Amino acid sequence: MRKQLIIQLLAVSALLSITSCKKWLDIQPRTRIKSDVLLQTEQGYRDALIGCYTLMNNQSLYGRELSFGFVDAASIQYDVFSNAIYNNVAGWKYMTDAAVRTQIDNIWGKMYNVLANVNNILDNIDTDKDIFTGDDYALIKGEALTMRAYIHLDLLRLFAPSDLSKMAIPYVSTLTTKVTRAGTGTETITAILQDLKDAAILLQKDPILKGNKLVYTEDEFLNNRHQRFNYYAAKAIAARASLWKGDKTNALANAQEVIDAADRIFPWIQSANISATNDKDKDLTFSTENILALNVVDLKNIANTWFIAALPSNQLLRGAYYFEGMFEKTTIGANDYRLLFTSRLINNNYIIYKYYQPDNYKAAYANMIPLIRRSEMNYIAAECYAGIDNAKAAAYLNEVRSHRGITTPLSNSLSDASVMGEILKEYRKEFQGEGQLFQFCKRTNQAKFPTSSKLLTDEQYVLPKPNDEIEFGGY
Repeated sequence: MRKQLIIQLLAVSALLSITSCKKWLDIQPRTRIKSDVLLQTEQGYRDALIGCYTLMNNQSLYGRELSFGFVDAASIQYDVFSNAIYNNVAGWKYMTDAAVRTQIDNIWGKMYNVLANVNNILDNIDTDKDIFTGDDYALIKGEALTMRAYIHLDLLRLFAPSDLSKMAIPYVSTLTTKVTRAGTGTETITAILQDLKDAAILLQKDPILKGNKLVYTEDEFLNNRHQRFNYYAAKAIAARASLWKGDKTNALANAQEVIDAADRIFPWIQSANISATNDKDKDLTFSTENILALNVVDLKNIANTWFIAALPSNQLLRGAYYFEGMFEKTTIGANDYRLLFTSRLINNNYIIYKYYQPDNYKAAYANMIPLIRRSEMNYIAAECYAGIDNAKAAAYLNEVRSHRGITTPLSNSLSDASVMGEILKEYRKEFQGEGQLFQFCKRTNQAKFPTSSKLLTDEQYVLPKPNDEIEFGGY
């Protein structure tokens, strides 16, 4: 049966990790479109939405593979010779290695499982609108639509060619047992942007628009909006999606809306909060800048398994010579926060340190894996101005660099190619462990990944869909 139809309607017993609430989900698996157990009350809808976030935390998804794991290994972000699976991922053995193929199939299947649960909410929420109080209806529906768009965009970026005229993925907009046929990339991106447009209208009710993303009321469901698909997340994802479409006008407009609000809501990391003496006081993921992040409650164990206390067979490393060269350590990058504080040198190799969870870690910094940050909005704006106003593009890049400890600004007279080269450098440095380099290189048709000499084609850039998807999906 097609993996996107293997529906496990919130069959989880997991901590509601997005809020600080201690309530547990214990929801019966169902095959019916509407769960008699769950979607009967306002609280049930809240729990269903939080359950979707919990599913996204799975290590087959953003808890590992779509952040620091598979996608970063595929873009050669590590020297992974000691880890057999990730070494084969870095060798792009998508079709020939069974373990790699299993990883890919799990990514596809679990992403569509999240979508099944999201669509279960969206299929029923309008009928049940009268059960909601306050702004819950608008917030829950707005978040669900934004989540649906986000997941589909990542599926598109991973499993479809960058040529949007070609067949892409199924855009699943309802919970059904019928086969959803694949659409072209253009059709998929159109559906993504429509969901985001609809979400932004609903999320006009978002408390984050009032300026406080952390604590808004005693109702914990309305707090920590930077860990939810909030209004600005919808705009930031629309900027990312519009750029994938090649629509720089709307990419810039959406990115600029976030940038204009960022100093008030997503302020740049303060040097004191990253260079603190004790690790427990360091904001290692630059959390103040997070437009959207997941709260991964077992992040300490995950980080220890793959980075901090990992066995040699697991540890994901980057050789010091090449890593320091990427940061231009001997020239302008000696004081780059991303080199000094969110990476760590161990035996002449660097590991990612941004996910380290020290004992008694400050609660405001703990358990976060970023999905989209304000720096990306600057990079998107810079790319939109590249070749049109390179001085303005450089200004957007310099703003990020100045908040990363780099005191040497880029020239206002960079060439078009130099602007794009600097943006590529920033994606490499900024998004270590966040899985964004692969998609950037694919979208901009890079001939090779920066640390590899092998020329790239769709064979490396397009992950294979599960065999049953190809059989039944109309590819």
